[in-house]
Amino acid sequence: MSSVCRIASETGLKRSSTLKILRKSLHMFPFKIQTHQAIPVRAVQQRVDFANQMLTMIDSEGFDVGCIWFTDEAHFHLNAIENKQNWRFWGSENPYWCEAKSLYSPKVTVWAAVCSRGIIGPFFIRETVTSERYVAILEQFVATPQVLEDRPRTEWFMQDGARPHRTEQVFRFLDEYFGNRVIALEYPKFTGAGMDWPPYSPDLTPCDYFLWGTLKDIVYPKHPATLDELESAIFVACESISIETVRNVMANFILRLRHLCCANGEHFENIVM
Repeated sequence: MSSVCRIASETGLKRSSTLKILRKSLHMFPFKIQTHQAIPVRAVQQRVDFANQMLTMIDSEGFDVGCIWFTDEAHFHLNAIENKQNWRFWGSENPYWCEAKSLYSPKVTVWAAVCSRGIIGPFFIRETVTSERYVAILEQFVATPQVLEDRPRTEWFMQDGARPHRTEQVFRFLDEYFGNRVIALEYPKFTGAGMDWPPYSPDLTPCDYFLWGTLKDIVYPKHPATLDELESAIFVACESISIETVRNVMANFILRLRHLCCANGEHFENIVM
């Protein structure tokens, strides 16, 4: 828990010698401490209950998590946030350069659905996400051939607890198309069926632990200059993700449920990363 400089000072060794001992003799490495948002006690229990319920369905009833459409939104900024630690200038004099950036970078909100059969989307929103705009996206989603061909049988729908998702208009729409095969916060309270999605759980949805990071890694290096170019790059990036990759991601969902139980509902991504 001490820095190399402090250890060197306390032992009377040179910093370079201390570093060599730590690395070569003791085979130790510096690890960065992760920070996470604190999870309220009630949410911790909700996460455990959800994981246990889902694992019971998987282990005892043969439930196939590959039939769940996991959905989410994310913001993609035109001027991507860069790592300032990489901003360096090597020279004999300080050039006093300054990078000018707008306070509010233009952005687009992206909605997508992920299942073992592939990705539906992306759908784009340039305005604030409202319940009405969200339902308009859901109407496009249920009209896609991938959903239509399997809707009467086994597919499930998952959404997080964002405020525009938890309205009567949205719940009525989901009830009409998916009935009791919905995983959404407060949905059981409204319909008496389905499952609650636990709050504070981005570590459980493939959109958060896989899709958005993968898309941004593909899109941002291309440096799109306009929102149209940004949307086009996101669309191409989605198309480039293979079915095999998506299936592996869905299998990882089950692993994460088990890690969540072992962690008693607390953060566990430091274990699986």
